[in-house]
Amino acid sequence: MFSIRKSSTELNDDSEPHWLFPSTLSPEAHDEWGIYKILEYMGLHEILPPGAGQNRAKLRKDIEEYHTAYAIDFDDSDIDTFIARRPDGLAFDKEKELCVFLEYTRAMDTNEDWAEKKEQEKNDRHSSHLGFINHLSHREKSGWKASQTNFTTTVRSSLHTNQFLTRLESLGIKNKNT
Repeated sequence: MFSIRKSSTELNDDSEPHWLFPSTLSPEAHDEWGIYKILEYMGLHEILPPGAGQNRAKLRKDIEEYHTAYAIDFDDSDIDTFIARRPDGLAFDKEKELCVFLEYTRAMDTNEDWAEKKEQEKNDRHSSHLGFINHLSHREKSGWKASQTNFTTTVRSSLHTNQFLTRLESLGIKNKNT
């Protein structure tokens, strides 16, 4: 991820980096963003001052509303797991109001259908988060859209910027500099 952040120099109209990769500001400052930070960045949830659990209570209420609206079974422990789960990485395009969850897997050759199973597992892991973010965005009329892309690397390789940009283009997101 750091190589993506370091190598992604495309600028928007305000001469700022087109994509923000918040979890990779530096190798020393690696920080996995949870649902609170993601929603706050997108303007979909206000982070209130510490005390009295106001943030957690409001977020729990919104999560319950989402699950009820879409008839998704849940209980208190499911909500705690939902809040605690984090994507491997994130990419934001503020101009186009896109949030992309990035999931990474190392290649395994243990059986023929490994890649397909792992892809499905990664998609299932965050499908509720993406649905929840898109639900809040629709409710708040914010315009943000959330999606996910998965990457598989070999044991000794790293993800290169070109691989990331190619994957974004496959999602219909064009890079102005290519």
